[in-house]
Amino acid sequence: MPKKNRVTVAGRELELSNLEKPMYPEVGFTKGQVIDYYRRVSRFILPHIQDRPITLKRYPNGVTGQHFYEKNAPSFTPKWIKTFPVKRVTGRSIIRYILINDLPSLLWSANTANLEIHPFLAKAPDIATPTMVIFDLDPGEGADILRACEAAFLVKAILDRLKLKSLVKVSGSKGIHLHVPLNTQVTYAATQAFAKSIAQTLEREHSDWLVSEMPKAKRRGKVFVDWSQNSAYKSTVAVYSLRAKRERPFVAMPVTWEELQKILNEGDAARLFFEPEAALERLKKSGDSFAPMLKLKQRLPVAFSNLPGGNAPEGSGERGDPLDAYRRKRDFRKTPEPPPIVHESSAADAERLFVVQKHAARQLHYDLRFEMNGVLKSWAVPKGPPYELNEKRLAMATEDHPMDYARFEGTIPPGEYGGGTVMVWDIGTYRLLDGNYWKGKLDVRLKGKKLNGEWTLVKAGPRDDGKRNSWLWIKTGSSMNDVDALTRETSALTGRSLEEIARAGDAVWHSNRGVRAKTERLSPPKPSFDLESLPRAPIAFIEPMLATPVSRLPEDTRQWIYEIKLDGYRCLALRVDAGVKLFSRKRNLLNKRFPMIAEALQGLPAGSMTDGEIVALDESGRPSFNILQNENPSGARIYYYVFDLLSWSGKSLLKVGLEDRRELLRASMERLPGRVRFSADFSGSPATIAAAAKELGVEGIIAKKKGSLYEPGERSGAWVKYRIHQGQEFVIGGYLPGPHGFDFLLVGYYESDKLIFLAKIRNGFVPRVRREIFARLKGLEIAECPFANLPEPKGARRGKALTAEVMKECVWVKPKLIAQVEFAEWTAGNHLRHARFAGLRDDKDARAVRREYPPERGAERRDLS
Repeated sequence: MPKKNRVTVAGRELELSNLEKPMYPEVGFTKGQVIDYYRRVSRFILPHIQDRPITLKRYPNGVTGQHFYEKNAPSFTPKWIKTFPVKRVTGRSIIRYILINDLPSLLWSANTANLEIHPFLAKAPDIATPTMVIFDLDPGEGADILRACEAAFLVKAILDRLKLKSLVKVSGSKGIHLHVPLNTQVTYAATQAFAKSIAQTLEREHSDWLVSEMPKAKRRGKVFVDWSQNSAYKSTVAVYSLRAKRERPFVAMPVTWEELQKILNEGDAARLFFEPEAALERLKKSGDSFAPMLKLKQRLPVAFSNLPGGNAPEGSGERGDPLDAYRRKRDFRKTPEPPPIVHESSAADAERLFVVQKHAARQLHYDLRFEMNGVLKSWAVPKGPPYELNEKRLAMATEDHPMDYARFEGTIPPGEYGGGTVMVWDIGTYRLLDGNYWKGKLDVRLKGKKLNGEWTLVKAGPRDDGKRNSWLWIKTGSSMNDVDALTRETSALTGRSLEEIARAGDAVWHSNRGVRAKTERLSPPKPSFDLESLPRAPIAFIEPMLATPVSRLPEDTRQWIYEIKLDGYRCLALRVDAGVKLFSRKRNLLNKRFPMIAEALQGLPAGSMTDGEIVALDESGRPSFNILQNENPSGARIYYYVFDLLSWSGKSLLKVGLEDRRELLRASMERLPGRVRFSADFSGSPATIAAAAKELGVEGIIAKKKGSLYEPGERSGAWVKYRIHQGQEFVIGGYLPGPHGFDFLLVGYYESDKLIFLAKIRNGFVPRVRREIFARLKGLEIAECPFANLPEPKGARRGKALTAEVMKECVWVKPKLIAQVEFAEWTAGNHLRHARFAGLRDDKDARAVRREYPPERGAERRDLS
């Protein structure tokens, strides 16, 4: 007979049985300990499961035995435990779910061996209204929980963009759960469509390691972004619940985003698992970090709220995912167009965005787009805008476009929807004077760079061919006088013509966070030069051509092209008969570190050599040297941006001009996978390009002289670099010891043969990186200070000057290691403001590290030796 214990809890009598029975046999965690854990965690877990129907997941013989789900309250359920009736999906019968609303109910549940607590996403009695959206980030075979963390940050980036706060918890198993609190009127149709849209968007952008479909065969080596949990009658494990997935009793536990980032940087997956005592101790110190799930009110973008049963205005006519048609017509693995993301809608009385794009597709036409409900309502206008009073233009309604498309400009590959070249002809804001899109009439006042005044859009009814999407765009108010100025065929964003955009072949959109360039997938043009007449030459490593620092960009756009300065590892890729060899500037082989890049370049013909930069991209698509240093071995965020072609199929291109080399390079990208990307050049004024790059937050701009030859190892001035955000490499010559190995790194640069001390670097180190650097410093210790300009006098700098007395505390090392350092600016006293460590560089020679003075500022140099 089972041993039973009768106890009274909050006035309720409970009969607890088999308290010594092991529920987690491998570690001896018993049923009594399960009950005790739920008793001690009750004040934290109960608010999160209050009034939510619970699916029981019972393990009568512990985690190694059989388990079963139980939705209907068992026949032995005490009468004092609340239940709630829910119709089955078939509608033919009722399921009576239990509600765990108090401590006695919670302990009774634990006594039934219900190890995991799985509540609905909605609360009784309003079970059709979910209070949250959930993403279950589930790594498949060959992926791990750290990979799921990376996926969580990608989801978060989209949610942040939509101004939706999110919380994250470790599942207690192998995945990560991301929660979006709503606590407003919404339907499952809306939350599921919203979650699915994000999951599918991420899959298209990261198809090599993310998947949004259920079949396990598709999930091998990938993270499944499970949106399907956002469904009526489904339940998800509660925060603070135990899990029964492993031999140890892990807890589904909240973590902060900052904490998750640190764990990801350090690669320490063990810190993502919490056993009961650790979870309780954490709660004692920090409290319920998931409390915002209970009260924080947020609304989904209007386009999703408008789904059937949502809170759309009556008669709005808005149904389904508004960007579904846009999505279905495009393959986002190939097209450079912005992904389908619905934005937060502007207030009803606010000025909202409008854009007119000129599109040279199969037929030249204009596209008129108005911001509505977080997307761009769109019309194709074959003859362009009307200027004269009462002049009418046919406008055919097309699929909704994402907001980012408003600033898209560039070349769309043939075969993609529309194809051709897109130019932002005009852009500005509009105010709705009268009317309603759903009723087929809009009176608007436009305030753009070219169009200013009043216009009307009115639905024209079905045409002779039966199409019901025809509208008329009519000039109202008064005629526009400056018609000649309006017809100037230049971009309102960049000043380029359609022909210039087509010639550049880039694909760029200017979003709220800057300029993003996507990989072009263009039909390969034939080289404009005679490739066959070039000399044959075996390929071998050569010194890369270098750029000269300048304080401002050259402004003659007829003589120069401009590229983004990429912050990564310079890399020459040689496609030899045996495969691909990746070389750093120091001629170090990079294949072991970046095998995915070597594999991606296998499509090049033997005898080809490229020059480019290996970079890692952050969540905003910006190069990040810090991520490059700390990316895990799978390297999902690592890419090779190629900017020059030095040999092709055994033919040397060193005596071929820049534009011809890049023309052939662009064509070669067609045969390579997405990890290899063409480093596009940008047209427009240097000031415009620099402003866009600054807004994006990239390191700087490289300008290259048209027609220039590739000069191995030279800094001839044909290539120049203009830094927007300061940073360069420095040599490590010592450190000040600290509790974790070192407190400061002491860095400097060479002038002639002298190493000049510059700065103490303290910021930018995570514990794992600090340990790795300290390990590499071991064995390099020397007795004498390598810096020529030490000691410093007292008061030589803010903080602790390296006086003779302070130098006694230092450990000196051979000046061999190079640190990449980011900083705000140089001071007049040759110091750095707000310096921060970004990573170690293995691709450069310490003796080559000099302070980078633009030539125009050369007179400011001082001999500090």
